[in-house]
Amino acid sequence: MTGTIIVGYDGTSFSAEAVHWAAEEATVRRAPLRLVSCFGVPYTGVAVSAFPATGAAAASMAGVEATLSAMSDVLRDSFPLLTCMTEALAAPAWSALVDEAGPDDLVVVGAAAHGGSAAFWLGTTPGHLIRHADCPVAVIGGPATRGCPDRVVVAIDGSSSAAAALVWAVDEADLHHVPLLAVHGWYGSELDLSTAEEQERDLTEIDAACILEEALRVARARCGMEVTGRLMERAPVTAVLDSVQDGDLLVLGSRGRGAVMSSVLGSTVMGVLDHAMVPVVVVRGHDLGGPLRTP
Repeated sequence: MTGTIIVGYDGTSFSAEAVHWAAEEATVRRAPLRLVSCFGVPYTGVAVSAFPATGAAAASMAGVEATLSAMSDVLRDSFPLLTCMTEALAAPAWSALVDEAGPDDLVVVGAAAHGGSAAFWLGTTPGHLIRHADCPVAVIGGPATRGCPDRVVVAIDGSSSAAAALVWAVDEADLHHVPLLAVHGWYGSELDLSTAEEQERDLTEIDAACILEEALRVARARCGMEVTGRLMERAPVTAVLDSVQDGDLLVLGSRGRGAVMSSVLGSTVMGVLDHAMVPVVVVRGHDLGGPLRTP
């Protein structure tokens, strides 16, 4: 958690919320903040200096730099100990935010609207970031998201992706001195079951309880704060959304690159991001060979 925090800003209230959240996080971590804004040019990859006649690109750059300067002044007044760098780039926002990001960095972006999973996943900056970033990505939704979280909530499903999310969530809870809640949703059935089906359901519940118990054991061995668990017989998206409340920070695992995420928790990422009104951090778990276990 010692890398740079990189946050996108475009002058909107949604991105301003992301900037303030990122500044709070950078201050607690004593990490530098990189404030990035993007502007368009007539043709992709062509330098700004190539358009002196119209001056459109230069005007766009000047406007972005003025926006950055104004936000930088706000941050300087609100966070006097924060080291803040500003950067105006002629590039797509998602590319500018991840191109120089390392695995120890944190990319932060605002969630402007909730238009359905398909729209979110195919076209928006958060969707691109989560698919392509090699570091955790924080998506900040809703207006009441500033300051220290009241609690860190992490989704568990027994995968290496969830293990990576658990480690990040534990460290975040320790950093902010707040409790940690681990949530595991599993599929059951509300229908009348045969004896064999009932036994299979019971075994599924036992397996889910073991997955959660192992996660709690790992978390308690690593975390200095209170750690609790919640096992819910619900679809993962419903279990996660029903467990968070205002003031929480939610952490999810993701397998990362790919047009479609194949893991159960990967599909949970899409559903949760489409509805969550709390900050959500998505952590890549592609470098882990399997579920994390303590010795």
